Amino acid sequence: MELSLNILLDALSDANPLCYTKDKSRTFSGVRLLGKAQDADPGKLVICGLSQALNAPAEYQACVVAAVIDTELPKNAATMQNMVLFDTEMGAVQFFMHVQDVFDRYINWCFNMDQCLIKHRSIQDLLTLSEDIIGNFITISDSAFSLVAYTQGLTCDDEITNRLIEKGYHDQDAIRRFGMNNLMNYWKDADDIYVRKTGIVTQYPMMSKVIHYNNSYYSHVVMLCNNRPPTDGLRDLFRILIDHLMTCFERQWLANNQMPHIYDSLLLELLESSDLSPDMVNAKAKNAGLPAKGSFVLVKVSTDENAGIMLQRLCNEISSRVPQSRVTLSNDILIALIIQSGQGKGIQELMELMQEIMDRYNSSCGISDPFTSLMDIKSAGMQAQIALDAKDCGPLKSLALPGKKQFSRVRSFTSCYPGYVFSESTKDISVITNSSEYRALEKLQENDSKRGTNNLKLLYFYLINERKASETAKLLHMHRNNVIYRISKIEEIINLDLDDPDVRLRLLLCFEIYRPKE
Repeated sequence: MELSLNILLDALSDANPLCYTKDKSRTFSGVRLLGKAQDADPGKLVICGLSQALNAPAEYQACVVAAVIDTELPKNAATMQNMVLFDTEMGAVQFFMHVQDVFDRYINWCFNMDQCLIKHRSIQDLLTLSEDIIGNFITISDSAFSLVAYTQGLTCDDEITNRLIEKGYHDQDAIRRFGMNNLMNYWKDADDIYVRKTGIVTQYPMMSKVIHYNNSYYSHVVMLCNNRPPTDGLRDLFRILIDHLMTCFERQWLANNQMPHIYDSLLLELLESSDLSPDMVNAKAKNAGLPAKGSFVLVKVSTDENAGIMLQRLCNEISSRVPQSRVTLSNDILIALIIQSGQGKGIQELMELMQEIMDRYNSSCGISDPFTSLMDIKSAGMQAQIALDAKDCGPLKSLALPGKKQFSRVRSFTSCYPGYVFSESTKDISVITNSSEYRALEKLQENDSKRGTNNLKLLYFYLINERKASETAKLLHMHRNNVIYRISKIEEIINLDLDDPDVRLRLLLCFEIYRPKE
């Protein structure tokens, strides 16, 4: 373990340090007395008297020297480069022993925290070990703003903090204050430890670290500077604590999210409930860090192989690879709300990415149509489920557009919509198969088989291209005039008027369920 100069300056502040080194974040593995040139070690803080430091060998110029003032300061400050001067009555040897005690104290702290991690002790145990070292009140909450741990051996007179301790969670008043000060938006993107030097929500300055996993707000460590000011040295100590806490957080994350995301319950509630008011949805979405309005897509994924393990892996991969995704699990189904932006993936790009992921995990997925309000998420969930359940949707594979990528494991509701309409509109498919349009397709297939033509495919392309002869000819590598001639022959074979929009609609719908006979 190494200590930063910032930490040492705080610990030795009673000796009124004067720092002549620019890099206060520089770290040291220990201390040593000034000795022979060959003993110079830049990784250790060198202790001596100022008079001795001014005459130190050149090899010590790369070292940081903590010098006890025992002579007049030189007029040329450049001669004290990389020195920290201490005004103390202690001699160099006594000061060396004092600094060594400081090192031992912090090293023992880290050693004890390491032992806690080896023995799989709790987050609370790490905080308890840190009370005497850090000295400020610390709370840890989860993604639902519920209390996880706090420094139980310290006291605090902050109103919001005491309500958190009393209730076990941040109440609506606290959440409202967070929102009024735009803290939730800040926390969403915060990567490093951040410091608020004036009390915005609390009466004290605070240091804080938000823990994210796979684009998700996971946990929050907050230190109120109610006993010690927010110095750089305190920030370095806080970082050491955070580094140890991260091991606990990672273990909990890997153990199937023991601290669930606040949006988990929200998504499931929205998908199941029909009586939530817009105001309630807006409030819950804000607390969960989700926009109530925007551009959304809902995805559902299922797998047949080791569902529990595979779905958890899928959760991690989709969260990391799909920007702005919020992923949860329900009844062996993965549910992902994807927040789209101008730079986000379109439906086609999303389907290509999901196809790649589904192939590797031997899974299937259904994708809803885009929607713009969380109030519509229940319908989107039904759409995604319909697409997920559809075994074979869309037109005949042999009639697929040339150059358009086909997806075997990923289905959008758009492609499944006609088949869904058919399946829900009648339980007797003969109502459709006995229609004039369906029999027309059968007749064309029979005619193609006898004559070796491809009129069935030509008719399909002609209809989906809105009867544009040039576009159809380009797709089928035909001459435009040949398309026009053959379409007229097709009309004679099927005895239907393609100028009638109702006829064209019914033909396209029949294409959705038509299957050529073996």
